[in-house]
Amino acid sequence: MANSGQTDMAVLVAMLGERAAVNVRLALVADEQQWRLHHAHVALDDGHPLTERAWRYSTASFLEVSLPGPTAAALLQGDDQDIHGLYVASPGPSASNASTSRLRGQQEWARVTTPWPRTEWTINRDANTPHPGHDLLVGDGPSFLNFDQALSAFLHQRPHNTNTRRSDLWRIVLPHHAGWLSQITIGPDLLTTVVDGKALDGAILELTWAAGNERHSVDRAGAYHFALPHGLAHDSLLMLRRDDQWLDWRHFPAPTYGRARDASVVWEQPGPELDLLLANGEGTHLECKREVPEGDSRKKMLKTIAAFASQDGGTVLIGVQDDLQIVGLPEKPTVDKQILQVVGMIRDTLEPAPPYEPRVIDYDGKTVLAIEVSGGGQMYAYRDRDSQRPEFYVRVGPNTVPARHHEIAAGFRQAHAVTTF
Repeated sequence: MANSGQTDMAVLVAMLGERAAVNVRLALVADEQQWRLHHAHVALDDGHPLTERAWRYSTASFLEVSLPGPTAAALLQGDDQDIHGLYVASPGPSASNASTSRLRGQQEWARVTTPWPRTEWTINRDANTPHPGHDLLVGDGPSFLNFDQALSAFLHQRPHNTNTRRSDLWRIVLPHHAGWLSQITIGPDLLTTVVDGKALDGAILELTWAAGNERHSVDRAGAYHFALPHGLAHDSLLMLRRDDQWLDWRHFPAPTYGRARDASVVWEQPGPELDLLLANGEGTHLECKREVPEGDSRKKMLKTIAAFASQDGGTVLIGVQDDLQIVGLPEKPTVDKQILQVVGMIRDTLEPAPPYEPRVIDYDGKTVLAIEVSGGGQMYAYRDRDSQRPEFYVRVGPNTVPARHHEIAAGFRQAHAVTTF
């Protein structure tokens, strides 16, 4: 199965129609004498008992219910249905195919991360569908400032990102519990992975690197070991598979920072992790600074952080020279004060606040500060203190350069179309 692609709508309708029941979260908008479907999230075989919920307001309703599979399938086709006493009008899909993504374990998508792999199908609503509006919601559910805040809280129990808006009409999620990598521990000379799952017969666990590979037959859940006489090689791939189909996998390239951290991967010693990051030198995802910068060097670092956030992430290492020599942070001021310096710079000059995390790494008695920046799915601006004019940047190899007009426009289109909060 491909990691991404398209699925015919008829296949999804049949898949839902064959199920006795599915767990569904619905966001509905009042429309004359009926309720219009604004968003539906369907969970297939997630293994969690359903606690039904209903938040009802005069202009919107949010329901979490178990529906017969044929009822969910009818809604997906665009057939109006009576759902718990509400007459729900479904606009139906605007395309004949759904976008399909098969995700490994611990891979973040739509602000959701699961330990096991999953497949997600996304169907966008018509671009001309009116937005529910920005009225206060007061009713028998919690009160909210507007519809978007209520929807984000109902779906994810997270605050709404005011720079994005959902464009998906349907999201269908199918977890894969056959087998997954629940924890990987990497030491200087040993990799240990814990395998979990419900159908591991005939599975193979394989570690591959440029100079070779090693395999273990997996007959049950448990811990499996790979010796690393020379440490973990750059660009290694750990895969759990059966025949020519993968069940789960992890990739260890350089850089390893700059994206949402994988909670299943534990580095017993941070040194090897830092070595992997520095393997290819400064580039699209890595910038090195000897110390917390001042003056023009400070501006350059902040512009680079904005570029990382506007694209697909990256890391600034402070305590590492341009020639990749690890010198460590100066002893004074304290590490905590140096972190506060960087956090203050970012807060004062970048808009909106980019997704990042400062992390301290101890390496052979030296302290390195890693500013790990995740790609935010939108453009982030550096605002010059003097002119207050927003400036946009992108990363081209090891250089941070001003973004062109078409790159800025593309970034804002992506933010408008993103399906997450």
